[in-house]
Amino acid sequence: MVLLIPRSDYIKYKINRGELSKNKKLGRFISWNTPVGRNMFSIHKIDERLRVAARFLSNKNFLIVCTELDKEYCKKFGELTGVKIVSNYSSSIMSNPNNKDYFEPELLFLTNVDENRNAVEEANLNQIPVLAFCTTNSDISGVDLIVPLNITNKNAIGISLWLILNEMRKLKKDKPIPLEEFMEKE
Repeated sequence: MVLLIPRSDYIKYKINRGELSKNKKLGRFISWNTPVGRNMFSIHKIDERLRVAARFLSNKNFLIVCTELDKEYCKKFGELTGVKIVSNYSSSIMSNPNNKDYFEPELLFLTNVDENRNAVEEANLNQIPVLAFCTTNSDISGVDLIVPLNITNKNAIGISLWLILNEMRKLKKDKPIPLEEFMEKE
């Protein structure tokens, strides 16, 4: 299978770089370790999961919960897809209709599962499926679809969002968005 972007780009943007520790449940996505013990994700597994994520998100009303690190890329993703973006998630957004930010998504998409455990728990209470970007040592309990990648690198997250966006556009037979347009600085 041909990768979404060249293997060298996955390495250049450090998308496959993991942490020194690992969650045993994420071992199936790890292909090797560096001499100092850093876990590295399989590029083929990342590529495969990005494609699955695009199909999972297509034609759904979903909520993206982002962090300060990736907020600008999530905002761009939201503008191009029309989905709601939340940074600095506060509880009850998905469960309390009296909350001014209340939103009832079909799916929750997290760019960093480690920083948004409360969103995972709230989604699980409301039986909302969860798709999350996870690193090698992430707590994946409550996550329905794992996308393994480097969640500590802004560009790794940005490229991954761009790849998902273009796969979603391909499924709808829309024209792809050039990387330079998606990653440009505001």
